[in-house]
Amino acid sequence: MTEHAPDVHIWTPVQEFDEFVELCGCDRPHLNLLTDPELFSTTQRGGRMGPVTLQDVVLDADTSIDCGDLCSTYRVFMVRSGRAAGKHKGLPAGGGAGSAAVYAPEGLSGLQWDAGTEILLFKMARHAVEDALGDALGRQLASQPDFAPLLPTNTAAARNWINMLKLFAEQFFHPDGLLNQPLVGMPFIDTLVRGFLLAAEHSHRDALMGRERSLTPRAIRRAVDVIEAEAHLPLTLSSIAARSQMSVRSLQQGFKRHLGMSPMSYLREVRLRRAHQTLIESDPSVVTVASVAYDWGFTNLGRFAAAHSGRYNEPPAKTLRRTA
Repeated sequence: MTEHAPDVHIWTPVQEFDEFVELCGCDRPHLNLLTDPELFSTTQRGGRMGPVTLQDVVLDADTSIDCGDLCSTYRVFMVRSGRAAGKHKGLPAGGGAGSAAVYAPEGLSGLQWDAGTEILLFKMARHAVEDALGDALGRQLASQPDFAPLLPTNTAAARNWINMLKLFAEQFFHPDGLLNQPLVGMPFIDTLVRGFLLAAEHSHRDALMGRERSLTPRAIRRAVDVIEAEAHLPLTLSSIAARSQMSVRSLQQGFKRHLGMSPMSYLREVRLRRAHQTLIESDPSVVTVASVAYDWGFTNLGRFAAAHSGRYNEPPAKTLRRTA
């Protein structure tokens, strides 16, 4: 559901920096104001729905922020007017009106905006982006994708996605907007996240567009297919190796070389993703966290809860209750 701060539809004057970062959506504070706090002033509106946050901000004074280098979201900063600049992994990113910068969870170090600049900030939870990418690729991601810091607004895919984002913002900020209803808004958000993967430049885009063939050896791909299709079954290292027609040692070495993790770590990641999706889709009056955990092969409920909280920034019981 949409969370108001204080009302998603109303432009609200903000004089305190803490109010500005209220919608950050991260599990820990990481923004610090570098300019004079007495001069800080914005007008903003925004809110959250599911795994995304939308924030429309007009800066009333020159503003500079230290962002640290770690966040729990992917962020798109679209400059509607004025000028903004940022640093991502030591490289400049930003520009004038019409530009859009992309910041991954790791690497953003600073932002600077001129007075009068209006920014539409769209934040997507890290798990939402990376789970969608993993689903599209047909395999679990072994590491954070490498995104280019600027959205290529000269491409049809990027222009179409920006138009989708503007439509979402128009509806989201309208009191009677249909996209404020989760029945309509959540599927649209899922489409926005997946569309972002096609609009932005990143290390897996060619694979998504079908322009490259997987370089992973056929036997490793067979093992991945077995895990993805049968994650709910009591798979063992030896059974996966036998199904893939290779030795256990070769299986372990192949996963480490091509996927950056062991076969059993990959299996646990797949099970965690499937368990999270089951919690989202289940009725808490019928299903328990324990039953979902056991169904997906987690015999230690405490470890499951810790793993879920670490990846999805909330305990599994909260994910299940949200369905109600």
